[in-house]
Amino acid sequence: MATITKRGDTFRIRTSCGYDVNGKQVIKSMTYKPQAGMSDKAIEKEVNRQAVLFEEQCKQGQSITAAKFETFAEAWLKDYAEITVKRTTMCVYRELTKRIYPVIGHIRIDKISPLNIQKLVQTLSNEGMSPRTIKTYVRFVSGILNYAIKKRLITYNPCTTVDFPKERPKEQLTHEIYSVEEVKHLLELLKQENDEKFPFYVYFVLAVYMGARKGELLGLEWKDIDFDNDMISISRAYYYSYLEREHYTDTPKTATSRRSLKLPSHVMETLRNLQEWQEKHKELCGGSWVDNDRLFTAYNGEQMATTAPRDYLQRFCKRNGIRYIKPHAFRHFNASILINSGVDIVTVQAALGHSTPITTLRVYSHAFNNAKTRAMEAIANAIDI
Repeated sequence: MATITKRGDTFRIRTSCGYDVNGKQVIKSMTYKPQAGMSDKAIEKEVNRQAVLFEEQCKQGQSITAAKFETFAEAWLKDYAEITVKRTTMCVYRELTKRIYPVIGHIRIDKISPLNIQKLVQTLSNEGMSPRTIKTYVRFVSGILNYAIKKRLITYNPCTTVDFPKERPKEQLTHEIYSVEEVKHLLELLKQENDEKFPFYVYFVLAVYMGARKGELLGLEWKDIDFDNDMISISRAYYYSYLEREHYTDTPKTATSRRSLKLPSHVMETLRNLQEWQEKHKELCGGSWVDNDRLFTAYNGEQMATTAPRDYLQRFCKRNGIRYIKPHAFRHFNASILINSGVDIVTVQAALGHSTPITTLRVYSHAFNNAKTRAMEAIANAIDI
């Protein structure tokens, strides 16, 4: 409720206008000066009316803040996003701002209208961006404005009325993967590489059998290996931030990405060989060996770089006349083998570390459809009507 204080021949009216991005209460004030000749009763009535109007104006967000969207968004990124989202997500947010700020960054958050958001959509569309990607940009803006609403800085979110371009029908997503024969041949050749390249052989063996993401494989440590039960646990991932130009270790992509997988005994034997490889190189390097407990290292114990598996596979394929597919294709290979073998979707989701079975079905819908088609053919062949 507004407070009124008489100061000489004027009145100061103060009221709360919510809280700023740091959680500090915002107090606004105005001064009312009665017109000459007004009676005391008329002055009292008018000053009370001015107090009600001013308080209502603040509630509607018209006097709350003059912060421009870019200023407020930067405060949101620093004071909210940095402590609630993963570091990789922060890098994505920073990339989104590069196209958002030039369009609406200069507009006060209490002045952003649905037309401003629509202009952002049109601008992104004109740049050739897909409707799905445009929605990612708008969701980012909407999240910031919802935070402003939560802090009582504005009263509504103009993103709620935006119209998006219609998505064009497209063919079902398929992934380029190696065949079983190609994988067998590739692993055989990798095994024959010189001793210095042995960690890459082990890396791609695990990529095939685990279907893990690159960062999850590079983040594996020896304490994650249970040789007694032939199990490997995934509890961290190793990333590279292109925005900050540095490597770092963080939790896996989603909560369900933390998982344990049982592997064949011959794969575990390969890991024992890698352990022996590290011990041998540790003796050769002496004091220059870098201890970090990671499975995948360079010859001197330093952490294997995030680009190393890709760079090595490119050179290896070119040297051996094998078609090159990005290392992530081994994850798709693993998923396709599971699906084509009749493994249920929930088990596939758990093995891959997807957040939900819906994600698995969306990413590998083509493989599931093929598996269902073969199932129907098997029934038809069995009945033979």
